[in-house]
Amino acid sequence: MTYTAIVMYPNEADIKFDESYYIKTHMPLAESIWKSHGLIGWRVNKFPTALNGSPSQYLIMATLEWESQESLQAAMQSPGTAKVFADVPNFTNVKPVTLAGSQL
Repeated sequence: MTYTAIVMYPNEADIKFDESYYIKTHMPLAESIWKSHGLIGWRVNKFPTALNGSPSQYLIMATLEWESQESLQAAMQSPGTAKVFADVPNFTNVKPVTLAGSQL
């Protein structure tokens, strides 16, 4: 069964988020480092508003699909993972919220 990791960036008043860099540079970097550890694929969604039209709590959400929980854990222990996390200040000034789990 696949395992899902979600990275959400809070829609804070002073958020800076370079969407182009994120899609064209950061996510391909993560994929190049984590694919050998079991990353199946990823997608990114933008949520500027909630269903009621108010600003959403989270602006950007990345969903990463993994072969298993163990493959995600192995990727997090990979030496290349430090490079992925060190790249975050290149596209945003907010700390993401992360979740991981499997489908019910």
